[in-house]
Amino acid sequence: MFTSTERIKSDDQSIALYLENLLSNKYQIPTFQRDVVWEKENVKKLWDSIYKFYPLGSILIWKTHTKLQSHREIGGIKFTDNFYSNEYQYILDGQQRTTSLLTSIHGNKIANNENF
Repeated sequence: MFTSTERIKSDDQSIALYLENLLSNKYQIPTFQRDVVWEKENVKKLWDSIYKFYPLGSILIWKTHTKLQSHREIGGIKFTDNFYSNEYQYILDGQQRTTSLLTSIHGNKIANNENF
């Protein structure tokens, strides 16, 4: 059995490394997450916070051996659907920020959200 300190731990990652890991299929977004709801103004505020070195909040990743249904596209970037592993990492909190960063840097569009 795991102790609470083994089950919950913080990991300091740069935005670049986080997005690199995302693009390498290390993280997925489970389908029970809501769709992207942020607008352009939210994305601008996020980048303003980054520019001013304000805290961005945490991104909650759930590591599990359970395979869940997950989105095959995040921020207009398609992910492979042949993802097999004995450990999965799902983004439970931070999808809006993740999508904003990913689309800002890689220039993709969000389906059904022309205001993003």
